[in-house]
Amino acid sequence: MPLPARPEEMPETMPAMAPDGANEGDALPRFEDHAAQEVKYTTCYMCACRCGIKVTLEDDKIRFIQGNPDHPINRGVLCAKGN
Repeated sequence: MPLPARPEEMPETMPAMAPDGANEGDALPRFEDHAAQEVKYTTCYMCACRCGIKVTLEDDKIRFIQGNPDHPINRGVLCAKGN
């Protein structure tokens, strides 16, 4: 049930909610399966700085890349080449 646009459209009672916050009978969207993901730490080779990166893999494929906040050179920040 979408939220009403104006307060006067609010129903007197709200529909029953499931314990997880979803409306009864509604299908929840599936988000990333973090159990299927693996994180590896390495360095970026796009320039001579060799910044630290955190690579998230899923099904042996790169899912996304982030800067490694614990790396002493870049402290989690990546340049345009590393992104």
